[in-house]
Amino acid sequence: MVEEGCAKARRRGGLRSRSNPLLTKELRGRMRGARAFVVLTVYLVLLSCFTAVIYYAYTAGASGFGGGGGVDTAELGKAVFASVVLIEIFVVAFITPAFTAGAISGERERKTYELLRATLLSARQLVWGKLASAVTYVFLLILAAVPLESLAFVMGGVVVEELALALVILLVTAFAFAVVGLFFSSLARTTLASTVLTYATVLLTTVGLPLLLFIVALVVAEPLAYGSDAPSWVVEVGLIYALAFTAGLSPITAAVFTQLVLQEENAVWYFWYDVDSTHRIPIPSGWTIYTVAFLALALILLLVTILRVRRQETQ
Repeated sequence: MVEEGCAKARRRGGLRSRSNPLLTKELRGRMRGARAFVVLTVYLVLLSCFTAVIYYAYTAGASGFGGGGGVDTAELGKAVFASVVLIEIFVVAFITPAFTAGAISGERERKTYELLRATLLSARQLVWGKLASAVTYVFLLILAAVPLESLAFVMGGVVVEELALALVILLVTAFAFAVVGLFFSSLARTTLASTVLTYATVLLTTVGLPLLLFIVALVVAEPLAYGSDAPSWVVEVGLIYALAFTAGLSPITAAVFTQLVLQEENAVWYFWYDVDSTHRIPIPSGWTIYTVAFLALALILLLVTILRVRRQETQ
């Protein structure tokens, strides 16, 4: 009995030694009080109201122009699902950086960074603690809105794969933008500079790239459609891959691209595109490009952030 008690004590001690005290502190500070739950409640209420507005606007429009033939529930489900996912992308993209843009620079401004580095926490534990505490709360916001997305599944027109892929895009967006905010927080000396740099990057990625893709598509499509000399299949393949990979570098265009591939090609991972009668190429779906690109970028920025924090403790 004594040996068993000692073994349990050693296991508990090992778990405590492997745990991250900064993560525990940040999570307790974030979830303590009513603020976190008020934000979650307001977020769900606003998203529910937005979903209700889309529902009643669609049904009113269908009744007005459909001649009394009823509402197509499948199309209604698609409209509700697309609207909820779109608003979630914007919410996640512009809320997540707020939790990490001042994670390290704020410690410097409060004159607590040196005290934090004087503890036994390594640079990796410090960065992971700050990141995990922010990402955990954003993941909670994303998962709390899943029932609203499931309403579209009940109405029809949306399959389980679409719900799963939308969740993947939202989770990857939250993780990547949280890392971007943490990276600029370690780079900039003030929280204001870190916030400006982070939101400029988020705005460029979320809004700037779709606009750029739209302009490029218009410029490229006109010569291909009305030009006298058709380009070679090699040039056409290069343009197609360039457009596909550019579309996969923004959460909005990646979601739209994934939706089109699912509806038109009934494919999840990739589909085949016929360039001409003799050449056929595989094109990955938008979510695969987005997931691989943003996870790779996030891991690189995370490594750079850890190295910067580790170097600062030796200066």
